[in-house]
Amino acid sequence: MRVCLRDKLRRVSGLARPWRVPALVGALDADPETIPDLLVAAQRFFFGHPFATTSYDGFFGAVKRARVDRRYMETPASHGLAVFDLEARRIRVETRGIGWRRAGWLYYHDGEAFTNRRVPFRISESWQVEGAAEDRTPLVEWNEGGPEPFGFLLLPDA
Repeated sequence: MRVCLRDKLRRVSGLARPWRVPALVGALDADPETIPDLLVAAQRFFFGHPFATTSYDGFFGAVKRARVDRRYMETPASHGLAVFDLEARRIRVETRGIGWRRAGWLYYHDGEAFTNRRVPFRISESWQVEGAAEDRTPLVEWNEGGPEPFGFLLLPDA
């Protein structure tokens, strides 16, 4: 998925894991004004850089790399596009299979896997979100195997 970050002075785009988009949306809770402010606020939800991915290179094993575009571009990638314009306080989310919320919680990702630590957030109404509709489904609960997106199917009928 391509993530584009813009503020008054900088523009950065690159490929990121799709689950990092809701975390970047949640980081808007801190009302960041610059890209570095947003990246620091995002550390509440995941360890590392949003564009970091793990590559496998022969004898060296897993190597972390940042997948930042050489030139800024807003071309959608395989899972879509998310544009964060911090100066205009506007977000455009055009993703496939990934939702966003104004308030809720996310599980913290420690760089290896999701943990069972919930991190709450609530973004201000002053942020305009365009594109995909807000996700209004109930938040998933944690179990020993991780977040269970289909847990509601296992509950007895009421």
